[in-house]
Amino acid sequence: MTNSRMRAAAPLLALTIALGLGACGSETEEPGTDSPSASESESATETQPPADDEETTSDNAEETVVPNEPTEDDKPTAGAPVELPTNEVPESVIAQDDVQEAITELAKEQSVEPDAVTVAGYFEVTWSDGSLGCPKPGMSYTQALVPGHLLVLEVDSEQFSYHGGQKAGFAYCAAPNLPKDLGTGAATS
Repeated sequence: MTNSRMRAAAPLLALTIALGLGACGSETEEPGTDSPSASESESATETQPPADDEETTSDNAEETVVPNEPTEDDKPTAGAPVELPTNEVPESVIAQDDVQEAITELAKEQSVEPDAVTVAGYFEVTWSDGSLGCPKPGMSYTQALVPGHLLVLEVDSEQFSYHGGQKAGFAYCAAPNLPKDLGTGAATS
């Protein structure tokens, strides 16, 4: 179809869709009855209170704003609801830049020195999707297996879960979804 034909057809398509949606009616309308006109509908709502099972809305309802900055749920707090696995972690893993960055981040968030943070576990894992075991409500993720790592840090006997992909650093996860198979280093205590 040429560009000019598509431009000419667009208003007709929009009108067809609008008329089709308008003809659908509402869920509360009984078959065989006519819909009340706009003026009848407005006067009915002004004179009758809403039924107990009807929701009322306000024209001045506030809009929900999603912040771009991390929320409290994104910041490390003690006591993750999932029991995190632990194992002996080799010094070569602890010395990795991404592990050291996670240690520094947690120490800062917990207001302790980095020496107070212990690496309690490190596992090579396969995450079930692109959320890396830390899905956020309302977000969509790739539905493919993702190789990565699980890092368990500890401060004053409280554990914190950090998740990462194979080529990415670690990010704190407040509500971790651990993989069923923890892969390499899966000895738990």
